[in-house]
Amino acid sequence: MLSEILADVLNFITTRSSHVLDRFVSSTNSFDDYLVGSVASSIKANWGNWLVHHPVIAWICGHPIISLVAGLIGLVLTLRLLATIYRAIANTIDQMWLLILRSPWLLLKLLFGWEKKPKTGNSQTTVTNYQVTSNSEQLQLIIQRLDQIQQQQQRIIQDIAQLKQQPVAMELKQIQLLEEQIVKKH
Repeated sequence: MLSEILADVLNFITTRSSHVLDRFVSSTNSFDDYLVGSVASSIKANWGNWLVHHPVIAWICGHPIISLVAGLIGLVLTLRLLATIYRAIANTIDQMWLLILRSPWLLLKLLFGWEKKPKTGNSQTTVTNYQVTSNSEQLQLIIQRLDQIQQQQQRIIQDIAQLKQQPVAMELKQIQLLEEQIVKKH
């Protein structure tokens, strides 16, 4: 009998504790759902409000593929700019080091007047700077050649003027005669 009473009491305690535990778990779950729901709605409201005030970010969120492509293009252009700046700085530093290393030699050249000696022996080069030569024969040849070029230029201008005055539709015979005249003049 005592064991039956003890068993009944233990059954009562286990069922009662199980029932209390189930109620506690269900109230905890409902509280968790309430808490998660209220936090989610708060974040959603704040995010929506922030997107209303920042339409560019809203557009980016609405068009993710276009935003990704634009972001990649911007990233490539930025990296290219940084690489160009890096190369420019590196080249400037290289030039400075070369100048620093050459400066003793340049200073000696300046102090003692050391200059490169001009090459001689190549007479086939044309003179383009008239102050370089003092040879009157060479200057005379250059002037004669310039006169010939000017005369040829005048003849060509006259031929062009004659061609412009003639009608556009020429016969084949007239074109051959003009070609012969031009060949004879030159």
